[in-house]
Amino acid sequence: MALLVSSSLSSSSLSIAINRTNKFQIQNSIAIGRRRRRRRRRTDDRNSNQKRAIMMMKLQRMMSGTTTSTDEKNETNSSDKKEIKITFVDCSVKSVEIMRRECKLNAKESIMELENCRFDVFRSENEFVLCEIYKGEEAVAEHKREKHYRQWQKNVDAIMEKPRTKRTYEPIFPSNDDWNSVNTPLQIDENGQVKEPEKSLALACHVTIKVVKGEEKKFEKLSVENAIASKLEENGGCLRFDILKSKDNECEYLFLEVFKDREAFDFHSKTRHSINWKEKVKPIMAEDRTWVVFDEIVFPEDDEMWKDGESCEDACDMAW
Repeated sequence: MALLVSSSLSSSSLSIAINRTNKFQIQNSIAIGRRRRRRRRRTDDRNSNQKRAIMMMKLQRMMSGTTTSTDEKNETNSSDKKEIKITFVDCSVKSVEIMRRECKLNAKESIMELENCRFDVFRSENEFVLCEIYKGEEAVAEHKREKHYRQWQKNVDAIMEKPRTKRTYEPIFPSNDDWNSVNTPLQIDENGQVKEPEKSLALACHVTIKVVKGEEKKFEKLSVENAIASKLEENGGCLRFDILKSKDNECEYLFLEVFKDREAFDFHSKTRHSINWKEKVKPIMAEDRTWVVFDEIVFPEDDEMWKDGESCEDACDMAW
């Protein structure tokens, strides 16, 4: 980094300026180096607009039933693709305050892990749901070896009302390939430091749906169309709309929906595409859908972190 010094500076002032500059460079290098050590550097140098365009082309082809072209397949090395592991951990606790604190600490460290895609925490009364998404089984195993996970487990075991349970899912939207292309977004300033979260009014909802056996593909097609339309709503209020399929029941799905505030949530429910989706899927539903609107999003605390993050290489280059 070039250092411009006025000729009027004394030698002592110059020394202080240099020391401050060196201290800044060291702090910056530590912050960036941590990410570089804990996330593999990616070879994909496409910018975010190109990635979004390619994602939309893939979705459009999926909706029309056509296959991906050879050229697009060559854009990423298929041998590097991993099976996305999605786990929801359900916890009933005796102390909301302790659980909230420990989950925030654990989540902040977990999103720094090499192959983490997302780590979200939701709460309704004394019930917490942890949504953990990783690239491959080894990444899940590595997470459980981490010091911060073992510390979280130790600190929360005593406040559990009953043993934790888990649910596993496979991704429908975004797809397995799309999840392989992103990392958890980190809010980093121009100096490589993690930003303080901005106040959020976001609202999260989990919708569980069971469909008639044999109607899964039709349901997925209609639901992906609805999810795309939701992400493109004119008020920009839909922050996330993920569609997941249960690993235990091939006819059961979960929608993970996040909106920037209650107004955006209400707006979504009244949109034409949402109403059309409800009408079209009603005949193929095995039972009425159920949902929970959470009292609190414990983590992430910033609306920007609901976005799909860039690769580590992009994030590090931006920070530099």
